[in-house]
Amino acid sequence: MQFDKDTVDLLLSTIKKYGWMDLPSDGISMYPYIKKGNICRFTNFNESTVRQGDILLYYSSTGQLIAHRFLYEKTFPNGKKHFILKGDTNVSNDEPISKEQIIGSLISITNSKKTVYTSNLTSKLWGYSIRFFPILSRVIKYYLTRKIRINLDQVHLYDKR
Repeated sequence: MQFDKDTVDLLLSTIKKYGWMDLPSDGISMYPYIKKGNICRFTNFNESTVRQGDILLYYSSTGQLIAHRFLYEKTFPNGKKHFILKGDTNVSNDEPISKEQIIGSLISITNSKKTVYTSNLTSKLWGYSIRFFPILSRVIKYYLTRKIRINLDQVHLYDKR
């Protein structure tokens, strides 16, 4: 889904006014940590407290809202600092983003059964594992590709009846 500047401004003002904002997740780039339909709560982005492994909500140069894991900062020759992020199931990093593109930081994920906070030990261990063992992303990607293919095969079998 594409978002324009007015929508991004509305999201920013919502976080500023209430201190947080809930958004439903879509896609599989953060699977299994965030699954489609989970409710993700974001708070204000604070550059001084952001840590590697945090999940940041930003809008891309193509106008998409994306929540991916913060890997590191990179300063370009022109002196401008950018943030490097990546989805847990993605093999490569996202395009570098500026501070101005960041909308908020994830603090919790809620599904129909429970709420998981990003500050708990399990969340921190998962973030550490994804960052330091890149093979995990490939394994998850392989699993999802296989799972999707199996589901599509089942749909085709059903359609043939």
